[in-house]
Amino acid sequence: MTHYLIEFRFFGKAKHEFKRLIWEIDRRFRLGHARRHRPVPHITLVGPFYTRDEKRLISDFEELCAKQRIMTFKVKGFDKFDENRVVVYKIEPDKNLDEFRWELSKKLRNYCNLRPYDLERKFYFHSTIAMKLYPDKFEKIKDYISEKPEPEFTHCVVRVTLIKNSKILREYDFFLGKLLYRREAKSRAILSETWEKLEQYIKEN
Repeated sequence: MTHYLIEFRFFGKAKHEFKRLIWEIDRRFRLGHARRHRPVPHITLVGPFYTRDEKRLISDFEELCAKQRIMTFKVKGFDKFDENRVVVYKIEPDKNLDEFRWELSKKLRNYCNLRPYDLERKFYFHSTIAMKLYPDKFEKIKDYISEKPEPEFTHCVVRVTLIKNSKILREYDFFLGKLLYRREAKSRAILSETWEKLEQYIKEN
């Protein structure tokens, strides 16, 4: 069955730092997760979910992104989910990002098979460090993480990505104001244009 996700993927220094910690924990505690599934530091906004109407999904995704103002969030240290043994970065969204996530949920629920947590107004934003952990390793990783300096910084939502079966289907660039196909989303030349717009935005704000 085809599965879709909508997520924010980290860029730049944050991406490299998050990736480094994921690999560090994976190696230190012999998890083997990162070797099987190349880590892509991200924040899931909706999904995974299923739909029979991909054309409508792409259209709605573009429409909602196109009218969205620039969004930011804060990385506010570490957290964990005891019930399913997951270790995460804690994410605090601004109002724009929180509303955007909810608008996606309301739009897609009419024809997409969303998970129960995607249907709730209250949503816990996070970025996963390690998941599917055995109880003993979960406790050890929690202790290990507690000794680390807690990250705290603000990040702009540069792009939001629509994933199909683990590959980019479309990506919306908020600073260029356009929808990108997979090839364009992976283009270094286009990304350099995005960085120029981002730097200009930061200077002006």
